Amino acid sequence: MKKKALRAAALITAALSLCSLAGCGTPSYEGFVYPDKKPSTLAENKTEGWYIKRSPESVKPAAEKTIEVFTSDDGLCKIEKKKSYYDITLDYEKGTPKEIGAAYAQAIKKACPTYTKIIENYLFENIRAAFRANIDNSALSERVITLKNSLSDDYQQEIEGFAQEITDGERGIKENDRMSYEEVVLFNLLPDALRASQCSTMTISGSKSATGHRITSRNLEWNLGSNNQICDGHCVVHFKNGEKSFTAVSFPGMFDVLTAVNDSDVMIGTLDVGSLHASSFVAEGRSSYSFALRYVMENCNSAKEAAQYLEEHSPEFTFNSNAFVTDDKDAYCVEMVVSEQDGTPLVRDSSTELHDGLTWDDPECLCAVNSFAAKGNSDMLTISNGNYVRWKKYNHLFCEEKEKITLSRYLELLTCEKVEDSPVVNIRNNNLVHTVIADYDSHRLIALMTSKDGVKDEVSFIDLGSF
Repeated sequence: MKKKALRAAALITAALSLCSLAGCGTPSYEGFVYPDKKPSTLAENKTEGWYIKRSPESVKPAAEKTIEVFTSDDGLCKIEKKKSYYDITLDYEKGTPKEIGAAYAQAIKKACPTYTKIIENYLFENIRAAFRANIDNSALSERVITLKNSLSDDYQQEIEGFAQEITDGERGIKENDRMSYEEVVLFNLLPDALRASQCSTMTISGSKSATGHRITSRNLEWNLGSNNQICDGHCVVHFKNGEKSFTAVSFPGMFDVLTAVNDSDVMIGTLDVGSLHASSFVAEGRSSYSFALRYVMENCNSAKEAAQYLEEHSPEFTFNSNAFVTDDKDAYCVEMVVSEQDGTPLVRDSSTELHDGLTWDDPECLCAVNSFAAKGNSDMLTISNGNYVRWKKYNHLFCEEKEKITLSRYLELLTCEKVEDSPVVNIRNNNLVHTVIADYDSHRLIALMTSKDGVKDEVSFIDLGSF
């Protein structure tokens, strides 16, 4: 069955609200409902009086101390508990993928005994947001298993090992405070199966920065959960595997990539896009784009190589999305178009022609929000209040900056808008899970991680270490 056409009003709201989650295109997805909300009633998005001036000292990243250490019995997984996140190392040089998966689950159970209950409850909040009626969990199970079977054997073995250790044999998608095999798979395919809607990315080139080296940032905005419970699960995962090593900022138990940087200095992040057309959203014959990003992290040594790979494989993926890819030299947004109705896969850079009516003032800066921006591809940018306002704000804050931008100034610009009780669309909003910054001068990875208290005006940047 072809999925219902995306309504323009729903898409506009989806850019503003994380709760706009899509389902699949199987016949049993009759109950999937796109939120039928009115477009934003904001008449204007003026920012005067809503800026916070921060000193360089107030945005200086600080490393967090290790509070406690948990290790799997075989030593393949080590978890260091910090104040704001878990620092996790998976040692692929000493174990098979399946052994790594089992070790990861074993260490998680030691570090967080309530892990399965927290993650399962979070998954069902997302499922209920996507399916308001007629939820067919067997159809959802079939979808995620189909996508899992499209993965390489190594990736499947990781998930198998993790699931066997964490689930105690539980099967099926059913809400009972215990994770099942299918729920483990669903969690690892969340972007493909229950897409989260809002993210943004920004980068400045070496000629724009004060050090002569690039700075790249990425905002991940998902459903935080009814009690902001996902904020208890911030983690930095070091996939230690020789030349294939990389570091991901993610959630415990995830093997795919949302935000990551590899040992060749390639940083990547994915942004949901969606479609204006009634194109099918199917699992059969398709593959996971979040695991394609994992492949890129392990096998590509430059942003250009990574972008070309993703452009070539875009038609194989499940849903339209952007992949933002940078290294110190280059920056690209791969418009991963799945359907011909939405255009053609391409690698967008500063020279790419944009949608009619869309402007960008500085070729030394590159930005992406939840829409394709290249002329000829579906335009959910100029018609969407949330996308358009964030695009214009990035342009105003970074492109119009006349002085060379230091790291502290970059962090200030990222967080200069008030978010508490703000009546306007912000580039950092109440669904922010994390902001990750790669500073190519110091080779440091920096993060802003939302706590259980939610997104606040006060910020505390964390030094995650070198990359």
